[in-house]
Amino acid sequence: MTEAEQLNHVLRAAWPAAARCLSPLGRRAAFPRGIPFQSEQARGTTINASIGQVTDGHGGPMPPDALRASAPGLDDAQAFLYSPMAGHAPLRHAWRARQTAMASLDDGAPMSLPVVTHGLTQGVSIAATLFADPNTDVFVPSLRWENYDLVFDHIGAEVQPYPFYRDGALDVGGIADVLARGTRPKAFLVLNFPSNPSGYTPTIREVEQLTEVLLAHPRPLVVLVDDAYQGMVWEPGLMARSMYWELARSADPARLLPLKADGATKELLFFPGRVGFVSHPLRGAAEAAMTSKIMCIGRATVGSPPGPSQAMTLSALRSPHLGDEIAARHALLADRYRALRDALADVRSDRLRPLPFNSGCFALVELPPEIPAEAVRQRLLTESVGVVAMPGTNAIRLAHCSVDAASIPELVAKIELVVQGF
Repeated sequence: MTEAEQLNHVLRAAWPAAARCLSPLGRRAAFPRGIPFQSEQARGTTINASIGQVTDGHGGPMPPDALRASAPGLDDAQAFLYSPMAGHAPLRHAWRARQTAMASLDDGAPMSLPVVTHGLTQGVSIAATLFADPNTDVFVPSLRWENYDLVFDHIGAEVQPYPFYRDGALDVGGIADVLARGTRPKAFLVLNFPSNPSGYTPTIREVEQLTEVLLAHPRPLVVLVDDAYQGMVWEPGLMARSMYWELARSADPARLLPLKADGATKELLFFPGRVGFVSHPLRGAAEAAMTSKIMCIGRATVGSPPGPSQAMTLSALRSPHLGDEIAARHALLADRYRALRDALADVRSDRLRPLPFNSGCFALVELPPEIPAEAVRQRLLTESVGVVAMPGTNAIRLAHCSVDAASIPELVAKIELVVQGF
């Protein structure tokens, strides 16, 4: 039995849905016992000739002083030596502690030690590679981050959109209908709340209804919860924590595997850091098996995650001031959200139809079919206004997170003026 087959056997015994949903590549995946594996085993030895990185001869980094000077206060070893493939252990533990605290759960909640990825994008890509293929029904929101299409197309899996809104709320019934119409042996569903591009988070009741639908799905199902914008909830009555927790606590291991992708990018406002994480509910030997497969795909694509940004993220997580600093920035973002909400509520033109939004960084404004979103975007550029056109829904996306609250009424007024000109 190969090592990959041994890992599959462990998964079948502990979480059958995980084994049943593996793609052909996912079934073959096992972290190789090559240079990274052997050098990790040699970490801390007195004489370490295992890995090809320049050190001081005693295991310490030896970067040029000009480079070291750019990272004062960081741990030299974390910043200037290769990271373990799964990421630095102190960061992984600190991130799990943050996630469980944000969910108001203790560290015994159903969550593995997260594996560090090169940004959330790589986390999504690894999950797709392990569990999606042409024999998988892949369901993504009709209003979605465009990179989902690229990720699944890259592995030859066809995405099927599920309806997002109905009567100003999340279309839970439409999602259930689309899932029920799936014809392939297994399914992969992507959830993203707060949503990019819609800026919508479901209410607590909507989350309860959707959770019931997913827990009752009869075929093997992987649910990837994309938590890029978690914590950015601006209205009462919404589900403030990740849907991952509702699924992980109640999932039948024979039918449902929830995965969680998140990162420091938006959560810590560390946009160029490229520090993401993938987590799941498996523990013990099954957790080790899943981690091996995740590391295998990571090794085959990007390699080990970046050290300096991991060190910076860990330093931030250890700061006693981080919570207050994030809260202050969230208060600023909430002000911008309210400014856009109020400005759009005052729009008199029936040519502009704001879609429901209540959280995150974005809002969508739908246009009539006869006014192309791309044409509106181009005209707005001549007014020194930048927006994103969403041709599939003929809407423009407004990133209120990046606009000063005082400028938002002017933004909306210019959009209204341009649309009136068509």
